[in-house]
Formats: sequence, C-alpha cells, structure tokens
Amino acid sequence: MLHIGEFSALTGLTVKALRHYDEQGLLGPARVDETSGHRFYAPRQIRDALTILALREADVPLPLIARVLGSPGDVGALEEQRDRVLRERRRHDAAFDAVLQAFDAPAGEIVLARREEPEQAFLGYPLAADPHAGVAEDGDTREGDTRSEDARDDDASDPFARAGVDVSDSHWVSTRVRDQETHDVTLCWPVPEAAAPDDLPGFISGVLPARTELFVTRGTDAAGLQDLGWYAEALTRLVEALAAEQRPHRDGFLMRYQVSPTGADSWDIDLSVVL
Repeated sequence: MLHIGEFSALTGLTVKALRHYDEQGLLGPARVDETSGHRFYAPRQIRDALTILALREADVPLPLIARVLGSPGDVGALEEQRDRVLRERRRHDAAFDAVLQAFDAPAGEIVLARREEPEQAFLGYPLAADPHAGVAEDGDTREGDTRSEDARDDDASDPFARAGVDVSDSHWVSTRVRDQETHDVTLCWPVPEAAAPDDLPGFISGVLPARTELFVTRGTDAAGLQDLGWYAEALTRLVEALAAEQRPHRDGFLMRYQVSPTGADSWDIDLSVVL
C-alpha cells in the first residue's frame, strides 16, 4: 500500500486533488486508517490516477471521467468530447485570426447610405437567451426548441422548404435592444408571408414593417465574412450616424446584419440600423 504522499508523487496528482477526487467519488483511497485517518492507495489504482490526470489536462469534466473509469471499454463518450474540444479550438482559432486580420489590414472605404425598405415577412430562430427571446417583431410567440443544433439540422430541410425558405440563400441576424439590460438576437430568413409551420418548433414568424434604414454594404469572399476590422468600423459609423439623427425608438434599437450569396465563394454583406 502507498500512503497519500507516495501516491501523489508517483502519479502527479496533488494531495489536495486526491482528497477532492475522493469527495467526488472518483478515486477514493483503498484504505483509511481508523485511528490516524491516514489514506492509503493500492498499486492497482495508479492506472486510474494517471487516466484522471491525462483527462483533466484535456479539460474533460469530472462526470465524464467517472463514466470513463466505470466503463473503460466505452470510448464513445471520449470521442464525442474530443470532437467538441476540436470544434471549440477551431472557433478559437477563427477568433484569433479575425483579430490579427483587423490589426494587419485597414477597414477600407466605408460609405453610409439611406434607403426606404418595404415590409418584409420573415421566419426566425431566436439565438439569445433573454427574457424577450422568442417574441417576433409583430408579437408572435412560439415555444423554445431544446434540441441540439445537429438534431435541428437533420430534420429541418423539408419544413424549411414548405415554409418557402432556402437556408443557403439570403438571411440576416437581427439584434433588437429592448432596454438597458435586455436584447433579442434572431436568425431570420425572408418568406412570402408570416406563418411559421407547426413542424418547426422554436421558430417564430413576424413582419418587419416598412422602415427607413442607414446601411453599409460590401462584397466579399469567405475570408471577408470574418473581417472584424470592417465590421467594427462600419458598426461604429452607423451608431454614430444614428445618434446624430436624435430620433426616439419606440420599439428599441434594431440592427440587421444580412448575408446574401452572389456566387460559389462570394457574398454581399449588408449592415443596417433602423431609423
């Protein structure tokens, strides 16, 4: 038997960590001296300790580690966790690339313009957890969808088609600031009329009323979709121009970021605020 200090030295797990894993039911001592309270570990526990150490280095949560230790042959959960970590790493890499690009390249020419837009029906999916999320611009409300993103993608194509939506076509992200603490973010597609089908749970339908917008637009390739420098400068200019208008916003501040494909690897980006 190995006392806790020896076991700690051999496995790389601190004494504090070993006590914590014991409290969590993850790795308890093989024996505890009833008189002194000293903890002793068996040599056969070294493998579990090293497994815990390696998985914690990979930021695997403790409940999943417990599952792995309980079923050593079940590697499916580990593979799923690794896939999640790799997706997160790609997201982090994209964020770093966007910031570095913004430092290296100028934002380019940004020209603000004004336009009159007719009313537009839309089908939307709320993206932000907010007291007002799920409420469309016309007040229509639907229940939230608790399924995973993959599950929604797997079964959404036919209902989208029945709603008159091509998910690869033009779409926008609508951000409406309600007050000092709440805002809604909704992914929207234009549709002929405001009617969300019953087989698209969690979606909302509504109508953007006829409106006057300040906008900036540009054509870009895939890399430009992540151009933080252009987006930051364009948004700054729009907000400054909106402030200069000094108009009251009865329904809150509304911004739209619209992406429209123009070719196999080209898009038009349109950033606008409603006056």
